[in-house]
Formats: sequence, structure tokens, C-alpha cells
Amino acid sequence: MRGSTREREGGMSATQQRPAFASHRGAVTALIEAGEPFADIEDAIDEAADLTNDEKATLWLLAFSRCNRADQHRAVARLAVVG
Repeated sequence: MRGSTREREGGMSATQQRPAFASHRGAVTALIEAGEPFADIEDAIDEAADLTNDEKATLWLLAFSRCNRADQHRAVARLAVVG
């Protein structure tokens, strides 16, 4: 069976993540597990110069999905103001 369209077009499968992304994902997961405030995790993601915008968005969603409800409400409120 042939690979997916994404693999044929040069995209990465889930098992072929870029090393930089995998490293940052581990760091974000560690920050989450350490109970760091969501805003601090957002800052860490934003400062990662070696990630694409899509990779940053993926890490943001990971952090958002695992943070506490109060941080989620603050993040949604900030997004509403930004637009």
C-alpha cells in the first residue's frame, strides 16, 4: 500500500517529527506537569525561534488543553480582545 498523500509530498508522518519540535514538546509537557502558569508556557513557546508557526500552534493547543480552567478562561479572554 502506498504512503499517505502527505508522506508522498514530503510531509512528516507522526513518527517523523522534527527533532526541534519533539524537544520543545517535551519541554512544554514538563512545564505543564510542573504546574507552571499558562502565560509562562505561552511565552516559552513564542520564544522558540526554531519552530514553525504551525508547530507553535500545536504546542499552544497542547498546553491549553492541559492547563487549569482559570488559565483557559484568561487565555480565551485575551484571544477575544486580540480579535
